[in-house]
Amino acid sequence: MPREDEQKLYDELVSLCYECVLDESRWPELLRRLLQASGRQQGGLLRQYKDSNFANISDVNAFDNAVITPYNQYYYRLDPGHLFVPMRPVGNWYHDFIDFGLGSIKHSPYYQEFHRSVGLGFISSIKLYETATSKAYLSLLTNWDTGLPPAQSGRLLLRLTTHLITAGQLSERIQHLQLDLAKRDLLLDNHPAPLWLLDSEGRVLYCNHAAMQRMCLNSFCLFERYSRLRSKHQDTSLQALIRRAAGKDGKRRSGWMRLNSTPPQELLATPVAADAHFNISLQQPVVTLILLEQRPQVGLLGDLFLFTPAEVRLAELLAQQLSPDDCAKALGVSINTVRTQLRSLFRKTGTSRQAELASLIGRLSQ
Repeated sequence: MPREDEQKLYDELVSLCYECVLDESRWPELLRRLLQASGRQQGGLLRQYKDSNFANISDVNAFDNAVITPYNQYYYRLDPGHLFVPMRPVGNWYHDFIDFGLGSIKHSPYYQEFHRSVGLGFISSIKLYETATSKAYLSLLTNWDTGLPPAQSGRLLLRLTTHLITAGQLSERIQHLQLDLAKRDLLLDNHPAPLWLLDSEGRVLYCNHAAMQRMCLNSFCLFERYSRLRSKHQDTSLQALIRRAAGKDGKRRSGWMRLNSTPPQELLATPVAADAHFNISLQQPVVTLILLEQRPQVGLLGDLFLFTPAEVRLAELLAQQLSPDDCAKALGVSINTVRTQLRSLFRKTGTSRQAELASLIGRLSQ
């Protein structure tokens, strides 16, 4: 292939790698083009999860149907590639005709009983990423009757390695973010209390189903204007509450305001850090605003303030006006442990004294 055509092909494949990051449906097309460019005929992505010792063929593949089910159900156990690929670092290609050897291939039951029967030949495989929960591999195979792949195809795969790895890692990261976002939305949408996530300017980033239903009522005091949450009669107080939680004065603090409504209602505003586990998709500090129509229990406040289970238990005792010494005895921990947890409660609730913290928890959990 002329050098100009080689460069054009390489550029097209690189572009396709990053299309896969933005659009997962492009992976089959990238696989098809890779097979064609590398002199292979079949292949696919294989995924391995932490509770499994072996990788199975995923939905992104260009294998004959006669290959997938037997491999995933039985022959993956015999695949000698599992002795090589998982132990190698990300980005290191495994070629069975080099690493396993032609002599071993001729005497391997896996190749002779399985590969030959379904028409599979030589394998080239690379680990795309490895996380605490999963790994992914890209495997490209020749057909049994085509012989060794051309040397120039190996050079092309080496040039593409960095881009294939980046595409795989970014795609995996985006899938996790999408899953985390879906979990968050599911939890928040099923929460009975109206709830909003706001940015530092008071713009609505998210509101759950209960909040949307409430804002559809003409009698409700909160509404959106130009994407910002506003109040019909207490807007100055609402914006001050949001600014305080957003840290406009340099310190992010939780707070609440009583609404002029019947029955009595309160808005609780709590700051959420950019790296909070349920905020990772937004990647910016946000404010959680929740409408309290009934006094929440400490467990709910723990969710809002991101208390740990131990901090929730301490907060419940503080709400009963127990001293730190009494709390330590009740919990069966040292006074130093209680003091450490107390400092964390101060930081998370924006309070600075025990009386102030106990007043906040007591008021909102009665």
